[in-house]
Amino acid sequence: MEQLFLYWFLIFTRAGAMLSILPVFSAAAVPIRMRIMLGGLLATVILPTLPSLGLDISTLSLLELVGLLISEVVIGLMLGYLGRLVLFSAALAGNIINTQLGLEMGSTLAPGEDQPMEVMGIVLQLLAIMLLLSLDLHHALLAGFQQSYSVLPIGGGRLSNELFDQVTQTAGRTFLVAVKIAAPIIAVGIVVNVLLCMLARAVPQMNVFMEGFGIRLLIGITLLGAMFNMMAMEIANYIGQVPEDFVTVVRLLGQGS
Repeated sequence: MEQLFLYWFLIFTRAGAMLSILPVFSAAAVPIRMRIMLGGLLATVILPTLPSLGLDISTLSLLELVGLLISEVVIGLMLGYLGRLVLFSAALAGNIINTQLGLEMGSTLAPGEDQPMEVMGIVLQLLAIMLLLSLDLHHALLAGFQQSYSVLPIGGGRLSNELFDQVTQTAGRTFLVAVKIAAPIIAVGIVVNVLLCMLARAVPQMNVFMEGFGIRLLIGITLLGAMFNMMAMEIANYIGQVPEDFVTVVRLLGQGS
């Protein structure tokens, strides 16, 4: 019984670490008690499905057990980080759009959060969360977490150069997707700035800075309404890659052990 409880607690540790930063579940509006209950539920459901309990935890010393707990926390945080990159990409794209529209000084509280964010970052993050839920990818991530124990059992998982390369490549794709989302606004912003520079040379008496702010804002908001569907498609395509990244990282962690 003691052995089963220790296994359950280790699964709970990995699940709790993942849920602490996974989108939707890590929101400030989600009570900590609910996250703890969900982590305990995941551990209870996953424990009977473990392929084997070959590791005899009861024979480990206190120092070895603490090291095992730290290892499970790191694995859970890494898995949650893969899902969190979706929100990072949306927030970065929103920051770029705000800069192009001249709204970088404006911020407000996002629904369910306790930290102020820029307006377009909030809009795109809410869009990403809506797509994540509507595509049922939160279920796919939780199912992938359960299946990860067949490749990455308790006590397994080691860092490797291949894992570092994969995580770096995944993080780099976040910036690429953010630029793709904001690409129409960036292109139009460059054109508007060039036209305003030409207008400033032609009419030196005009305050181009004050006039240009309203022009960029009007054109940018109009373009946002027209290109919102394209932005949603870019975010959805990126979200669709998350389960594949999830499996790849778990496999690389398992191969390093």
